[in-house]
Amino acid sequence: MSDTLKYVLRFLLIMAIQLLFFEGLNLGTYLYPMPYLLFLILFPCTYSTAWLMLWAFAFGVGLDLLGTGIMGLHTSSFVLMAALRNSLIKTVVVKGDLDNMSVPGFVQFGNVRFGFFVLLCVLTHHLIYFTLESMSFFLFWHTFARFLCSLLLNVFLVLLFKRAFYEKRR
Repeated sequence: MSDTLKYVLRFLLIMAIQLLFFEGLNLGTYLYPMPYLLFLILFPCTYSTAWLMLWAFAFGVGLDLLGTGIMGLHTSSFVLMAALRNSLIKTVVVKGDLDNMSVPGFVQFGNVRFGFFVLLCVLTHHLIYFTLESMSFFLFWHTFARFLCSLLLNVFLVLLFKRAFYEKRR
């Protein structure tokens, strides 16, 4: 199967799961599940930033148009995450190891480094997402609590889904 077809199918599957299941899931005020962040994490390490940003833009616009909420919120935060993803990979990977890696994962990075990479990606996304969503410092502690709780939930979900569905069994 060609890479482009694989990415399009993954795009549609993750978008459908996010819209049909996680958008309607009510976990309270402080928890907002966004496992769609895994979509960008699953691209190869050598994928260009420009293409990542185009994929993120298409995915974000799809979520904004088909989901509920503020238009452009998912798009802007997802595109920023795509813009910084390759730099975040370089901060986590030991110099020289990047040439041998294809897709970031537990096997390629190791458990701790991959967990840290996912934390940095989700942190980047959530920082922009929740800052733009609140657009005010009036409810700073409320926004910070939503940011922190959603950050922990989404790091857990991304790591869980990566381990369960995308890692090869030994």
